[in-house]
Amino acid sequence: MSFKPQSTSPLHPIGVTAALHATSDSDAPPSPKIFDEFRLTDRVGIVSGANRGLGLEMALALVEAGARVVYCLDLPPTPGEEWLKTKEYVEKMASGNNRFKGRLEYISVDVRNQKAVWKIGEEIGDREGRMDFCVAAAGILKSETGCLDDKAEDFEEVIDVNVNGVLYTAQAAGRQMERFQCKGSIILIASMAGSITCRVR
Repeated sequence: MSFKPQSTSPLHPIGVTAALHATSDSDAPPSPKIFDEFRLTDRVGIVSGANRGLGLEMALALVEAGARVVYCLDLPPTPGEEWLKTKEYVEKMASGNNRFKGRLEYISVDVRNQKAVWKIGEEIGDREGRMDFCVAAAGILKSETGCLDDKAEDFEEVIDVNVNGVLYTAQAAGRQMERFQCKGSIILIASMAGSITCRVR
């Protein structure tokens, strides 16, 4: 009895299965497919904390991987220069490449406000008709004292952003994934300060 692995990929056969298939089918010329498995063609998603830093890096990577649009959520009322230059870079890629149509959008929101974050998720769903991924990257490290001297109010703010804000962002995306029956991915990053006590020197 031979083992025939099942695949739901539209790229099937892939990997070793493709190699074995090619040996018995001369009309199937070998071609690399593995990176196509990671393509995000026409996908829609959100990245929090994406005005700059790692959040913006991830938003750009997702657009380059083929996403239709990545909505960058962050606290400042308007995006910073780094974000604006990155958006311009994405627009230049889109104008010079028929296969690339991705874009970045910026939305100001405090991730600690559950109702506001959920509302943004709904608005994105209404506009795009889908939700495929979420990277909850917004996070802060508030205190600059040693961990034995952290003030309660400072640590509570860290927890509010890095734990509650992550949950609300994931909920906003997940609610739309369920609404549109999209099998999506939710990646929780925020900051390590949401789970351990940090010391800055």
